Amino acid sequence: MTDVTSLLNEVEAGSDLTRRTVFISHANPEDNEFTAWLGTRLIGAGYHVWSDLLRLIGGEPFWRDIGDAIKDYAEVVVLVLSRASVQKPGVLDEIALAVATSRKLKNPKFIIPVRLDDLPYDEFPEQVIRLNAINFNGNWADGLHRLFEALDERAVTKGEEDHMQGIAEFRNFRLRQSAAISAEPETVEGTWLQIRSLPGKAYLSRYGSDAKTVAKALGRFNTPVVAWDRLGLGFAKASEIIEVETPDLSVEHGYDVDLQKFVAGEASGSPQLRGVDARRMIANLLRQAWERFATEKGLLPYAFANSTGWYVPRGLIEKDTVTFVDRTGRKRRKRLSGRSEKRKVYWSFAVTMHPVVGRRWHLELKPQVVFTEDGIKPVENKATMARLRKSFCKNWWNDQWRTLLNAYIRFLADEDGDIHIPLGVGAAMVVAGELMAFEAPTSIVGDSIAIEEEEAETDTAADQLDDGIDFLDADEFGEVEA
Repeated sequence: MTDVTSLLNEVEAGSDLTRRTVFISHANPEDNEFTAWLGTRLIGAGYHVWSDLLRLIGGEPFWRDIGDAIKDYAEVVVLVLSRASVQKPGVLDEIALAVATSRKLKNPKFIIPVRLDDLPYDEFPEQVIRLNAINFNGNWADGLHRLFEALDERAVTKGEEDHMQGIAEFRNFRLRQSAAISAEPETVEGTWLQIRSLPGKAYLSRYGSDAKTVAKALGRFNTPVVAWDRLGLGFAKASEIIEVETPDLSVEHGYDVDLQKFVAGEASGSPQLRGVDARRMIANLLRQAWERFATEKGLLPYAFANSTGWYVPRGLIEKDTVTFVDRTGRKRRKRLSGRSEKRKVYWSFAVTMHPVVGRRWHLELKPQVVFTEDGIKPVENKATMARLRKSFCKNWWNDQWRTLLNAYIRFLADEDGDIHIPLGVGAAMVVAGELMAFEAPTSIVGDSIAIEEEEAETDTAADQLDDGIDFLDADEFGEVEA
């Protein structure tokens, strides 16, 4: 990975790397964990990222490199605002430099504030108090999605770096925290599903009414479709829509759209649309298709703060358990719903999905848990739901979440191992039935993070009902705590 000094050398040699960097300003060490998490995910998404945590190594000129990064190389500055960072002189200096650079570039979108904790908005530094901040407080994944949208809207440059670089950056960060590192490579599962195939074309159909009426009519369709003025974008042709939806409005063929050119903003022979807007429309279509597919599978929706998750109700699966073989060849079985007698509630595993389209096509999954009164109806009080999630899942470490996620995916997959999601009449999206995996050049063989004794309670360890344990009778199985 290159640092700012090597970037300067590359630019002087004729490279086009100037102003393609996402600079992250944060409190060190208070916000290091978040910055490492955010930086590696941005790197994995293809962005060139700089922060003192990931890139500044002992012995390098400290302020000169940071000043150069903001003034000469930053395409955007992500400002991490927290109760700690607004007290840091170094962060305040970086804010001042970023504001000055924003004015020099005449770019009001140069700074993206992100709110990490419960810092009141009226306590933001006065130079950025008028800027719209992305809220990461309480939900990093939802904040990340909104940050990706903001970077996409600004058309921030992406490179061709491999996802492995993000993993390597995180490994380096952990190494500096004295984690035990081995030179042996390690296969790491992410939370993405690869989109194996999509139709090569989408279709714009023309509807015989005004834009408002068209949007209202398309909202009632079962076929995924997105309204665009009087047009509707989807993977079904006009004749197929008439046959399946029998709409009240007249429908006629408008345009064939090459999918790859459309998301790149290079479509010809049809109305022009910016690439970022085209990608949002296609992502909307894939989200609609996912939601209809989930409904047909018997999953139920639950509205989280900024997205909808789909959870496994009690009784949908025999004994609420999925049996599968993991990528190592090991036979696994995992419960996706159950009951906690201690808390007098049922729990169900849930997943929210965010489609990513364009240069990389995949579905980003986020595991969740929904608590219900009877295995079906969610607990109504949001504060109670949040409190249950925090206490019930506090001992579910990464291996537990990934295994639950793998079981969920296997439930959705067909016999061929892939997930086939209908997009329209005869059209489908084929998604890999296993999580994407990446190979890191090193592996962690120890963990320097000690578990507090008070956190070592076992009532949340759902593994007691999983691998290697004989199945219980249905009634008894449903009453054992997870």
